[in-house]
Amino acid sequence: MRKLAALGLSAGLALSSWAVARALGPRAARAWPDSAAPLSAPATALPAGFGTRRVYVDAGHGAPGNTGNKGAYCRDEQDFTVSLAEDLGAALARTGHFEVELSRTPGRLVPYAERVREAEAWPADVVISLHSDVRGRSEPWQPTPTESCPRSHQAPGFSVLWSDHGDAPLVARRLELSRALALALERTGFLAYDGADYAPTYAPDVQQRGVFVDRHSTAERVFVLWRPNVPSIIVETHNALDDREARRWDEPETRAAFAASVVAALGETLRGRGPDDH
Repeated sequence: MRKLAALGLSAGLALSSWAVARALGPRAARAWPDSAAPLSAPATALPAGFGTRRVYVDAGHGAPGNTGNKGAYCRDEQDFTVSLAEDLGAALARTGHFEVELSRTPGRLVPYAERVREAEAWPADVVISLHSDVRGRSEPWQPTPTESCPRSHQAPGFSVLWSDHGDAPLVARRLELSRALALALERTGFLAYDGADYAPTYAPDVQQRGVFVDRHSTAERVFVLWRPNVPSIIVETHNALDDREARRWDEPETRAAFAASVVAALGETLRGRGPDDH
């Protein structure tokens, strides 16, 4: 477990992708994940009286025997998520309105049950679990002369997953956070995944693109979605098999825009709630 204060990492909500797209003229109309597709980070100002909230950022996978998927650059999911979690946690801490704990650090394996216990004991106001997805039929390609990795351009985009198992107030807050984050990501310029490969294990939300409710059987329900007694969601940031998305998610401006979207969603869903309203 790692508690973050305001770290001296690069804060810039850089708009270099936007600047490149504008300079390229007609290419600026291209959509995510094209390299010229712009991202427009939302303002990160939080409502007056928002106070300080606790966010448990879970770097998905990285549990014993669970490295996650292997993407278009043969990178393990657990390595991507721990890197993104560090960047997101630092960005949240820099606002001065969030205390952040990370579920793990590079090289450390942490069982999911231990993560949930830590989040609840802290206690966290929300749990955000970061992942990447694998979708579509892949074909081998060589990103370097010595590597052969799987690649697919069939199903780009993000998804936000939640569970409707549990007490009604907790379920309602999970759904509220899921919708708020998906909307913020769309407005920023990220593509919402259409869910074509998800049935029958996830069902699409009737209101917001990119939001899906867990429909696994009872014995196979996703632990981090239903088990925490505080609102928890999973963000599948992109299709790890898509080399275009993988490249963009390593860009500082993409991560900064994502963090700004998370701040906007937390500001929307946590405002007006007291520190003990878990």
